[in-house]
Amino acid sequence: MLSLNEDEIKELAQDIFFKVQAAWMRRDINAIEDILGPELLAQYRREFDDMKARGIVNRLENIAVRSVDIIDSGSEDGFQYVKVRFTANLLDYTVEEVTGRVIEGSDREPVKFQEVWTLARPAGTDRWKLYAIEQ
Repeated sequence: MLSLNEDEIKELAQDIFFKVQAAWMRRDINAIEDILGPELLAQYRREFDDMKARGIVNRLENIAVRSVDIIDSGSEDGFQYVKVRFTANLLDYTVEEVTGRVIEGSDREPVKFQEVWTLARPAGTDRWKLYAIEQ
């Protein structure tokens, strides 16, 4: 494990978590392009374009983060990394953009989920970015 300030890392991870969730709902790649690693940025750009082309919006509402745990950290290939496990509840549903009709998920029943987010930065810098999300 790296000698990182755990509270600072957890706070940073949560900030990134909420920025990514908000950008996802708006399908706004510009809002997060400076905090995503190149592969995740390309993936999100494709997914946002696909949602826009299909006329759908994935709503993520009433997000309640239950816990944030650092589960791994280290150095590799000139990068420092940290893996953070989020346990959270939220409403996760998809609507037709024009009608607002729910076509997937539920706008009434919250779902609980766990994800592991991998943040990394070039050694010696403070520029953490999100590189991977494992469900």
